[in-house]
Amino acid sequence: MTERSLKSITPDSITGMIFALEGMGGAIVLLNGPMGCRFYHSTTSQFLSIHPLLYLPTESGEKVPVDYNYLNDWFFRQERVPCTYLDGYDYVYSTRDKVSDALEFIRDNVDHSVLGIVNSPGATLIGDNLLDLAREKLGGARVVMLESSGYSDSFEEGYSLASLELLRQVGTTLWSGRSLRSRTGRKVNLLGLSIWHRYMEGDKEELSRLLSLCGLELNAALCADCSPAEFARLPDADLNVVLSPEMGLEPARYMAEAWDQPYYVCPSLPIGFSAVEKVFREIASILGTDDGPLLAESEKGRALAWYKIHQIHQAFGKPRGVPFFVSGSPAQEKAYTAFLRDYLGMEPSGPEEAELVYADANCIAELMLKNRLFCGIEINQPGMGYVDLIPKTHMGIRGALFLIEQTLNGLMSKL
Repeated sequence: MTERSLKSITPDSITGMIFALEGMGGAIVLLNGPMGCRFYHSTTSQFLSIHPLLYLPTESGEKVPVDYNYLNDWFFRQERVPCTYLDGYDYVYSTRDKVSDALEFIRDNVDHSVLGIVNSPGATLIGDNLLDLAREKLGGARVVMLESSGYSDSFEEGYSLASLELLRQVGTTLWSGRSLRSRTGRKVNLLGLSIWHRYMEGDKEELSRLLSLCGLELNAALCADCSPAEFARLPDADLNVVLSPEMGLEPARYMAEAWDQPYYVCPSLPIGFSAVEKVFREIASILGTDDGPLLAESEKGRALAWYKIHQIHQAFGKPRGVPFFVSGSPAQEKAYTAFLRDYLGMEPSGPEEAELVYADANCIAELMLKNRLFCGIEINQPGMGYVDLIPKTHMGIRGALFLIEQTLNGLMSKL
């Protein structure tokens, strides 16, 4: 049973599209659709530290931090994902006028490197030519236009489509005529990370650190706090590492065809010691570098984890046999389940029986409303409100230790 079978608010293809583009540094996404379509996306993305403050110009031309009471017409007092708030009139007579006004506001008031326009399913049926309109209003600005086929498609499908169209619609012009042979043999792109992941910033930092231990360099992470400069150097990587096939495989195939760039598909997300060791051993082997320092650090992490797990098991008989439930993307469910089952000896179960639930806040809150006694551990956005000042991760060696820490403390909280 997955999150998509629960009745809480769940991410769909529109969410995937918006979050892929929102993961680009300096990007702003205009949602062309009813007002109710935007609040989940804006609320989830506006608290991420990868997004800078919005600035508005004064009469003298100086730009000052925005007063959110000013953001009424398109932002509705939230700083991310402006919306055209379509109504019945627009569906009959076209959305062009509202989109035109919104584009002019964004052009004059919001610094951005990329503008994404995402049509809701209803707006897609209207058939307005918004890409040409955006180019007319924004001049030489980079624009990505996305049509949504419906709410039934998954988050992963929407994310994959948006990242692919970003490469096609923006990258094709950006890299036209440029030499793509500035490669060193040691640069890696990451594909399949998302701001939907609860600890994306920490995940990226940890994966970059582990690549460095193997003598490699993180070149760029597409749609995961990817700055304009990083996006521009995507072709320079020697290998694309696909963390999540359902999110990163299609962009990897596109880059392989366009730039003769090889890719590696991770057999599992690097969650847990065994998965981390396998992924980085194979990446190092492909690029001909030494994975010894990483394996040595992983061995130390295993020793520390065993000591703490053994203490709890001796005192309380846990975590072995404890039922747990994971709700996330297919790649997440596979990776978390394998680690919790195979390393900690826990037992997968349905949400109604689980003592530990690994999910987003909506799923956790839904189960809490049923007066269930369990511990919820967040793996995706939105969160329950905990403010992170230090980046955290569930990936890599430090991620395995942090996940074990959360699991053990979750079990102790129920004693």
